[in-house]
Parts: sequence; structure tokens; C-alpha cells
Amino acid sequence: MDALPQLGRGLLEVLDATFAAYEPLLLPRESEIKSTRRETHQYGTDPRQALDVYYPDEAAAARAQAHFPAARPVLVFLYGGGFFSGDRLKADYAHDAVFANIGHYFAARHGFTVVVPDYRLLLAHGARFPSGGEDVALAVDWIARSLTRQNGYAAIDLFVMGNSAGGVHAATWALHPAFADSVSRVTSEASRRGGGGGGPAVWLRALMLLGVPAHFNGEDNEILRGYFGDGADDIAKNAPLGLLKAATQQWVGGASSGAGLVPGVKVAALLSELDPEYIYQSVGEFAEAWPGPGAVETHILRGHNHISPQVSLGTGIEREEAWGVQVADICRSAASS
Repeated sequence: MDALPQLGRGLLEVLDATFAAYEPLLLPRESEIKSTRRETHQYGTDPRQALDVYYPDEAAAARAQAHFPAARPVLVFLYGGGFFSGDRLKADYAHDAVFANIGHYFAARHGFTVVVPDYRLLLAHGARFPSGGEDVALAVDWIARSLTRQNGYAAIDLFVMGNSAGGVHAATWALHPAFADSVSRVTSEASRRGGGGGGPAVWLRALMLLGVPAHFNGEDNEILRGYFGDGADDIAKNAPLGLLKAATQQWVGGASSGAGLVPGVKVAALLSELDPEYIYQSVGEFAEAWPGPGAVETHILRGHNHISPQVSLGTGIEREEAWGVQVADICRSAASS
């Protein structure tokens, strides 16, 4: 972490050097990281629509009950990759310990069940907006349909965290009208009572956006056009800030509060201290645009850059993993409010 400031703040500046710096920290922890039980499931019909579930052991799950007495805490982590790259297990890096490290850390340290889905990518799978939101919706539906059938999971406190492009997809799911029914199924009063019929209950407690650009600062390139649309207007309209503005205009009632957009859900923006300035700027605009003062919490990940959070968990180094404690605290606060 101490070497990160000298790398700069630009994404391309820090990308390779940050991965190189953290691989020696992860490799000695490989056996421990991979000791966490992992299962793989399909959540949709496309071969790409697969997810890994990481389970806490009995002791960790019991510790979590102190903070989540009525439901199992389930964290969905959506990795980044610029819309065209990424896998739930990062091949050829640290012996595939990433993103198993995310699942291991939150399962072993905090007693969460962690779901890491793959989603369709721009070049490899023909992804095009709003396909990221579609994949998030299907993954959440899988949790409600399948994970709740497992012993002990009849009631779930759900937390969704998206990193960079993964966070754009999480915001698309939360704010685009095409997914209103999917969001309603995990935010409505009925969802808290198992659909009103005493069945499984899945309640979305928090939406966390980690290093997520709310807009792209007027950038208009082949990747953004390929995913969001044919020009700058489509890119702006379909980015998180554009979706938020459209959702706010359509939202009726309770103008002094943002609760009508994702009712009962804590919304938190997590920024690495060394994130690019344009991400800071866009997140500030996003928080200001959300109805209600202070409706979007902002948390700073001290010492980190845009890349380092995803490879810091599982290292066993307190300073590196401090942001994971921040996330767990956000989830606990959301579940108790």
C-alpha cells in the first residue's frame, strides 16, 4: 500500500503495477483463501451466467448472528473490468486466488455468504446495455429462488456491491425501469414477509458502489459506444447519473427523501483515496442528484487506488483489509436500521 501513491491515479497508470505489487502478498495465503467452501451454479441460460457461492463455516456464521439475528447476510460482489474483461476467478493471477479472496474474506472474517457472478462482456459475449442489469437481476432472482431453499437461508439480508463496471451494472439494475419488478421483489414490504405468504424472504439492505464512475466525463470511445449506445448522448443517458436523473423525474411522492427509488435500502459510494479525480467528481454529482440530503453515504478507502481493493482482501494485513471492515460495518448498520 505504501508504494501506491507513487504509481499515480490514472487507471492505466496503476493497473499492471498494482496487480504486480499484490501478487506476492496473496500467494502465501493461497491455501487459506481456497479453504473456504465454494459452489458453482448457473443463474441463467447463457453459459456465461454462472456464479460462485462462498459459505462461512459454522463458527463464522454463528458470530454473524450477533449482527444479523433474523436472517443470513448474503453479499453479492460484482467485479469490474471495463465492460470487456473479467472473470469470477482471475486466470493466470495469484493461482486463481482472485476473486476467491473476496469470498473467503467476508465468509471467514465476517460470516457472510458471498455470491460472485460472472456477467456477459462486451466483446466476448455481445453484451450491450442494459445486459449488465439483466445479469444482476437474474443473479438476484437465483438467490431468491434457489439459495433460499438451502438449510438456514429462508430469510436473507441481501447486500449488493459493485466495483467499477460491476457497479455500473448494479446501478443499472437498481435504477432502470426495466428492472423495477426485480428490485421490488427484494425491497417491498411483502419481500420482508416472504412474499406475504410466509415463504422465503429476501430483503435488499444496501447497495454499495465501489469506485464506480457515475458518468464518463464526456468520454466517447469505442468501448463506451459498444456497450452504452451509438454516441455521447446514449453514454450519458445510460450511465448511472443519467439513470438516476430519469428515475428521479419519474418518481412520484416523498420528494424530501430518496426512499422511493430503492425503498428501505442504504446507498453507499465507496471511493479509494487514490481513485481518479473524475470518479470523485462524478460520485459527488450522483450523491447530490439523489433525492434527499445525505441519502447517499460516501466512504473513503484510505491508502487504496482504483485497483488495490479487490486484491487486498485475503492478504491478512490489517491496513490492507480495513476497507473490508468498512463494508461489513455498512452492512450491519443497514440491517439494524
